[in-house]
Amino acid sequence: MDILLFSALAALLPIPKNQLDIAALFVLMCLLLLSAAAFLSYRKYKRMKTHANDANNLNALYKTFLDAENNLIYLKDQNLKYVFVNKAFEYFFEIESRDIAGRDDSALQKKEFADRVMKDDREVLSSSTTVVKDYGYGGRVYRSIKFPVKLKNGGTGVGAQIMDVTSEAASMKQQMICYQTLISIGDGVIVVDRDGRIEMMNKAAEKITGWPYAEAAKKPYRDVFNFFSEGEKGPDDAVSYLLEESGAGELKISGRLLSKDGRTRYIEYYAAPIMDDMDKKIAVVLVFRDVTEEKEHNDRLRYLSTHDSLTGLYNRRFFEESLKANDTKANLPISIIVGDVNGLKLTNDIFGHYQGDLLLLASADVFQKACDKTDVIARWGGDEFVAMLPNTPYDEAQEIIARIKKEFSVKQLRAVKSSISMGCATKTSPDESIERILEQAEDAMYSNKALERDYIRNAAISEIIEMLHKNSAREKEHSLRVSELCARMGKRLGLPEDEIRKLREAGYLHDIGKIVLGPDLINKNHLLTNREWNEVKRHTIVGYRILNSFDSTVDLTESVLTHHERWDGTGYPKSLKGEEIPRTARIISIVEGYDRMTHDSDNIRAKTKQKAIEILRENAGTMFDPELVEIFIDMIEKDDSI
Repeated sequence: MDILLFSALAALLPIPKNQLDIAALFVLMCLLLLSAAAFLSYRKYKRMKTHANDANNLNALYKTFLDAENNLIYLKDQNLKYVFVNKAFEYFFEIESRDIAGRDDSALQKKEFADRVMKDDREVLSSSTTVVKDYGYGGRVYRSIKFPVKLKNGGTGVGAQIMDVTSEAASMKQQMICYQTLISIGDGVIVVDRDGRIEMMNKAAEKITGWPYAEAAKKPYRDVFNFFSEGEKGPDDAVSYLLEESGAGELKISGRLLSKDGRTRYIEYYAAPIMDDMDKKIAVVLVFRDVTEEKEHNDRLRYLSTHDSLTGLYNRRFFEESLKANDTKANLPISIIVGDVNGLKLTNDIFGHYQGDLLLLASADVFQKACDKTDVIARWGGDEFVAMLPNTPYDEAQEIIARIKKEFSVKQLRAVKSSISMGCATKTSPDESIERILEQAEDAMYSNKALERDYIRNAAISEIIEMLHKNSAREKEHSLRVSELCARMGKRLGLPEDEIRKLREAGYLHDIGKIVLGPDLINKNHLLTNREWNEVKRHTIVGYRILNSFDSTVDLTESVLTHHERWDGTGYPKSLKGEEIPRTARIISIVEGYDRMTHDSDNIRAKTKQKAIEILRENAGTMFDPELVEIFIDMIEKDDSI
């Protein structure tokens, strides 16, 4: 612009014609140049003044903005002397900028803190990078952001902004506490991002799912959290539901989780969305726990509340509830069968409760095979079973009873053959009481049991003796001989017929308790171990229990129980002495001893009659009743057949 103006003025000058004109023109040109120079200088001055004003205005604007900032701002020179501080800085340290300009931090702070601040400043200058540090001061937390600044003199100073981050630090601390809590709690925690991928999982989640976080990170959550709900109300996939725009709230769901190793675990989990500051969903958190043991325990409790713990059939409580629930017109006719297992007490007494439990299990099996799956079968009491048969007329129920009784007849546990007394009643009209039908079925069962009682009792004794003699032919022969000799001894003593009968029967049944012994031990009568001897000695008590179970043999029990007592009181099982021992038992003891000595057994050669008599006399007064011994010896010496 200035050059153009100067060129225009020169164009207005006249063309010279002589030397005088040239001189005048030269002077005029010089004046023109001087005027132009003065003009240009004035123009430049105006521009510089304008620029200076603009710069001052800009600096004032900058200062206004910096002073309006709540954070502390300062500028230091290359010697770390303060060049500029804002109002927030002045207020914080209660000092004006003119009092701090040209000074360092030692004028404001204690030496220890000042050295720390200046150390960070020097780090900025040495590294020419931004340095961010947090400081504790006055019980609060401050964050300084320091950075290199190019100065007008070509050097490098330090600019800084210091802000109060106490709330942020507290929030971060709280977040860290929450994070550490999530990491360390026993429940599994998984965070799923908006894209449905694993963002975080804790150790418990790793254990339950079988997935290490290093492998699971960023995988689709369904690959890791392979969950199947079981009839729960609500969405099938809680995570997908909550990630949707409409999905809201917190969900609690239970079901099965298939872990990485293929194991199925039962879990309960909570799912909830994670929101950002703008209330937008950014993730979903799953908190879950393994409830497999708890579920199995609860399932077991529920099962036991409705089932018999031994047989697995329904229990009485469930049957009564089911009876009411099935008492409908659509189920007519409804038949009820009641059965009472015979011989359970005898089995328990002879062989123990384990064998008794086997009898009950066998009984339950018979009922289940004979009835339909739709029938309700229950263990009604100790040895009683009951079955409700919907849509079953009386004739069909009787056929089922026949099948049950037939199946029982072929079952045998040890020496006790199974049998069952049964009764049945049928509801055919809606007006009839189902409870009354049950009572009628029970009455029919008890009536049949009474009719069968004598047969069952006699059959049980016969079966036990038969099994004992089957295990040992020697025992059978021994029982017959002892029975006959006892009867002869009774006649020799002049006992009444009833006493002779008792002697005969007691002699035959005196070793019935040996049914609990195995065949090898029954046939072994020498070199017994302590354990074997203790087993053998049990047979008197078992015999007592067997005979005490029946009215027809209860008068034989004491004789069978005490036939191994000794005259001197050192026998078993009660250590009775002398005439405390029932006479029948004393006779059996002598007769049995003689018979054992005079017959071969288990590699022991039989003794002669005379030798046996000598041994009887030697033990008279210790093992045997001395008076009865002499009577017995006199009897056998006069009878060559003995």
